[in-house]
Parts: sequence; C-alpha cells; structure tokens
Amino acid sequence: MLSSLLKGEITQEEYTSLNNINIRLVKMPFYLHGLIFKRREETLIAINKELPYEEAKITLLHEFAHFELHHLDEFIFEYKKENLEDEADKYVEFLLNN
Repeated sequence: MLSSLLKGEITQEEYTSLNNINIRLVKMPFYLHGLIFKRREETLIAINKELPYEEAKITLLHEFAHFELHHLDEFIFEYKKENLEDEADKYVEFLLNN
C-alpha cells in the first residue's frame, strides 16, 4: 500500500486512516529522526519537528516501511534492531526507484 501512496493513488491521510496510524511532530534529541510504536489498537509515528521538510518526509516513509514490513509485530532484540533499520531503508529505496 505504501507504493500506492508514492504513486499518488491514495493520499497520506487515506493511508494513515486505513492503517490507523497517528503522526505527531515532536521535540526529540537531534540524533533521533523518528520512531514508530503501537499503543493498543493504534500505531503512533513521532517525527522530530526540527528536521528539514525533505528529511522529515524520508523519515516518515522509513517509519511507514517499518509498519508495512511488520516490524512492530516482532519482539526486537538489540542485535536485530540494526537489521530492521537496514531493511526499512532498502524497502523505501526500492519503492522510490521503481
């Protein structure tokens, strides 16, 4: 469904509504760009409000990728975290180039 968003077939609002995702711009340490987590039935995405627009946009796509790749459904050990970040980055890169 992320590919439909990137192709303009659906809007960001439709994507987030269909997936019960809530996005917030929040103050975060400079080294954090964004994060995603589940709370009850809702998925929350926090984006660092200090990021430039283009960087925030890529960060949001990265967090959507975590959602689509079902990373939130996995119990994440520290050694696995880096692999999940790489997987989300590669997924976004693939979608943007196809």
